[in-house]
Amino acid sequence: MPEASTITHPLLRLGRLELGPGLRALQPAAAASDLVLTAMVPVPESAGNPAHAWDVAWADAVREAEHLGAPAATAQALAGAAGNVLERGARAAGETRTVVAARGQLLLARWLVLAEAAEPSVFAGPLPRLRQAAAGAARRPAYVVVVADRRGTDVFAHDAGDQQPAKHFPAEHRPGAQHDPHPDRPPAQLHGERHVTDSEPLTGGERNDEFIAARVADAANSVGAHIVLGAGDRHILDAVGAHLPDSIGPITVIEGGPHPDRRDDHLIAEVGAALDEITAEAAAAVGDLIAPLSIRDDPGAVLGMPAVAEQLAEQQVAVLLVAADLDPIADADASYTIGSAPTEFLVGQPDIGIEVPMEDGLIWAALHQDAIVLELPDRSGALGGEPVAALLRRGSPRRRS
Repeated sequence: MPEASTITHPLLRLGRLELGPGLRALQPAAAASDLVLTAMVPVPESAGNPAHAWDVAWADAVREAEHLGAPAATAQALAGAAGNVLERGARAAGETRTVVAARGQLLLARWLVLAEAAEPSVFAGPLPRLRQAAAGAARRPAYVVVVADRRGTDVFAHDAGDQQPAKHFPAEHRPGAQHDPHPDRPPAQLHGERHVTDSEPLTGGERNDEFIAARVADAANSVGAHIVLGAGDRHILDAVGAHLPDSIGPITVIEGGPHPDRRDDHLIAEVGAALDEITAEAAAAVGDLIAPLSIRDDPGAVLGMPAVAEQLAEQQVAVLLVAADLDPIADADASYTIGSAPTEFLVGQPDIGIEVPMEDGLIWAALHQDAIVLELPDRSGALGGEPVAALLRRGSPRRRS
């Protein structure tokens, strides 16, 4: 198990599902020709031919989309968005491919690690179905991996969800470092703290710490990361971590060490376990804020569908918390619509906007204000018996005039 860091900035330790220009411009419509397709296909377990197994799974999803009445152009856009599990490599195991297509265009294609194993599914409706994807994105924020060794340290920056290959930031050659005349000496013969982070012969241990920490900060800034994971020499990791700012550090130590080819993909399992632990702790910290902030005279949090819908319309929601059983609680006799703005999620006003499924409209409004979406297993705890709650951007929510 990783040595988890204390969560002092919980919102910085959580990811969010980013909506690209295509999704932000999407207008919900009731016409069959405007159906929005959402496909979620987990990578199948196949010891024989993983590429073939993936092609079959994705072809099944396309056929299901056609069965649901998707226009041919939209089904074709879905078919071309499968991705390549072989290029994805070992990271594909346990991931789910989430794709949204509408009106013949691909609007979203992303690999996600979900809280629970998902069954292949295809949904067609006026809006994409993004609850699981948004909750999965929260569990995989951007992060940095430091692989430390007395002969050199490597830093790797990973964007949110590992959608792109990691960026490598070498940190083994500090400018101005002195040459070690005896580089092959065993660690026991190295002299003092100057050798904690490198094998420099006379002085410079602290300068090495600071140099590596600066490389870690550069890597974190390149992907907007606030989580640093470290593997390898614990003395180096401790020394470097002491120079990191609070919003980035401390370093969470995981099992493992350097790879001969100076990569970090051999640490996938350890990284995944650490991110699960860190994001779960961050989500719990956010949940602990809901009750005390909701009872203030100027509430910083709200509970229940009507209150959350009002704050969504005011674009005040920073974090949306939803119960895992959100969809079954939708009132069959109530109307849920999206009004003139995508953040305007309306309950009980059928004459305004386009009618949408409750779950989809709620998540749509949250994502359009860049909210983090957290899925909780039940309605106890932070939700206080309600299906939804929200942490607000300001201490005092704006009121409608």
